[in-house]
Amino acid sequence: MARRAAYQTRYHNKAAIYIVLGTVLVFAVVLFINCHSLNEKKERLLKEQVQNEQEYAEEQQRTSEIQELEKTTQTMKYYEQVAKEQLGMVYEDEIIFKEKSK
Repeated sequence: MARRAAYQTRYHNKAAIYIVLGTVLVFAVVLFINCHSLNEKKERLLKEQVQNEQEYAEEQQRTSEIQELEKTTQTMKYYEQVAKEQLGMVYEDEIIFKEKSK
């Protein structure tokens, strides 16, 4: 009887060890797969971040250009230039000389 109990104890110990090793192996595989997918996601997000930063810089440049244009369009010199070039208006005592087209 003592032999049988010792055999059962050894068998149960080996089975428990195999179950624990199998469980650890499954967890290791799942962890490896998740780490790989997270690294891919991290690389993709870093590329998106660089692209977003470039777009932000371009938008900032456009914003500054628009602000400069807004400042220049509010001056009298701009109004005079538009009136002369686009509307053909001149001051009362001003004479415009134009070249003859060939």
